[in-house]
This record gives sequence, C-alpha cells and structure tokens, in this order.
Amino acid sequence: MKRLAVYLAVTFGLTWGLMIPAGIALGTFAHGESSSPVMMGLIALSMFFPLVGALVANLVSAPEERIDLAVRPRVKQNVSSYLLAWFIPAGIALVGDIAFFALNPRWFDPTMTAYIATLPATVAQPAGQLATQMPPTPGMLVMTLALALVVAPFLNMIPAFGEEVGWRGMLFPMLAERMSERAAALVSGVIWGLWHAPSIAMGHNYGMGYAGFPVAGILTMALLCTAMACCLAYLRKRSESVWPCALAHGAFNAIANVGLVFCSVGTTLYGPTPLGLVAGIPLITLGAIALWRLSPSRRA
Repeated sequence: MKRLAVYLAVTFGLTWGLMIPAGIALGTFAHGESSSPVMMGLIALSMFFPLVGALVANLVSAPEERIDLAVRPRVKQNVSSYLLAWFIPAGIALVGDIAFFALNPRWFDPTMTAYIATLPATVAQPAGQLATQMPPTPGMLVMTLALALVVAPFLNMIPAFGEEVGWRGMLFPMLAERMSERAAALVSGVIWGLWHAPSIAMGHNYGMGYAGFPVAGILTMALLCTAMACCLAYLRKRSESVWPCALAHGAFNAIANVGLVFCSVGTTLYGPTPLGLVAGIPLITLGAIALWRLSPSRRA
C-alpha cells in the first residue's frame, strides 16, 4: 500500500501541482492549451512524471517489495508484439475516422479547407497563398500518413516511455498483486484517465465548446484511457516489457490527429480522434477483447 500511495502522490502531485498553477497563470483554463506554447511544452514534460513516480515508489520500498519495471526491450522475443504495437493504432484510427465521418458526413472536408485556414496563424502566411502552396489532397494525405506511420511513432515513443514505465511498469503490476489482472487494468485505466483532468480542462483532445465542459471531457478521457489501458496491459503481459507499450502509445499519439485534417469543425467530444466517443468505438472494442485475454484471478 505504501508503494501505491507514494506512486500516486508523486505522479499526481508533480503533474497537477505544475499544470494547475501554470494553467491559471498562463490563462489556458480560459483560452485553451493552444493559446500558450509554454503550456503545450509543460504537457509534454508531464509525460515523464509517471516515470519519476515509479522510481520514487521503488526507492522508498524494501528491496524485496520493489516492482520490476520491465524496462528491458526484449526485442528478439517480441518481434510480433512490436509490430502489433506499431501498426494496430493506425487501424484503430482509420476505422474510427470512417465511423465518425459516416455518422457526421456534413463534417467531412475532403478539400482540407477548414484545416488549411487554421495554419496561417502558425506559419504567418495568408490563407490563399498557403492554399496554393499546399500539395493536392492525395499528396497531402500520403505525406501525413507517411510521417504518422513511419517517423512519428518512434519519436513519440520516448515521452510515451515516461508514461508507460509508470502506468504499465509500476501501477498495473502493483494493482495486480491485490486484485485480478482484469480489475487492475480497469482501475489503472481510470486513474490514468483522471490524471489528464487538468489538460482536458484546458481543451486538450476535445476543445472547450462541448456541453458539460469540462466534466464530460474528463469522463470521456477516463473511458477511452481505460480501453487503451486494457490493450497496453495485455501488451505488457505478453511481452514482459514496457517498450512495446511505449511504441503503441507513441504510434497512437502519432496517428490520432490525422482525421482532423479532413474535419471541418476541428476536434469534438465524438471525434475524429480515436479518443472521441464515436471515433473511439474501435478502441473500446479492442480494449474489451484485450480485457478478456487478461486473467480473471489475482496474481499468486
């Protein structure tokens, strides 16, 4: 129990203790995370706080009570796990995008007009001039997908490792000592989702214009994080390493926003990112399958 209390206190204390005062000072609770590059950097930094929490929790524990954080890559034994981790997130996102736009066809923008209109503020070019310099839609899609599939998963894997050492390396096996693996995956997923509460309150993932903001967004994040936690817990058990989990997490983050390129209304509580209630249906389905593959009994 001491390890659990220390892990949660350090992880949540560092994250919320940084994000909430910074969000108030920078005005991102009122204007959104994207209004401050500093806040976006702090959100990225916070991904390493679960790693810090895991290390501190092990440090204050007796040697025989410490958790094996499973940081050995074990690539040779787990080639198939790494391949699944690399490519399954893309399938989840693609099916989720199809479901989202099938139910909301009026929001599908194949010309990317709405997306292009959001770029001049970033690149300081007139929208008309920028549009003439953009590749045609097929070329844009190919370049976006190539980056999201080939490069970004491995770049994102490093900060994702910071989270995975904490959530799947420490929290999941620690809870599995006290309850079944299925229950441990579910509980760890809810905790993981609630950990995101300050950033969700700044508009992260869902924006700020939906009914029930920010509570509805926090609950949605908890639901989708729980589904994803079941997938990653199964991957952690299958590979005996957190690195495939970090790759899957990184690949998921890399591909999640591709649908936004073709969405006329930007991000919503329902999609098009796979953390939305509609676009997330494939992730919820896969999470249920992974949950079933975990043990219904407590670890011996």
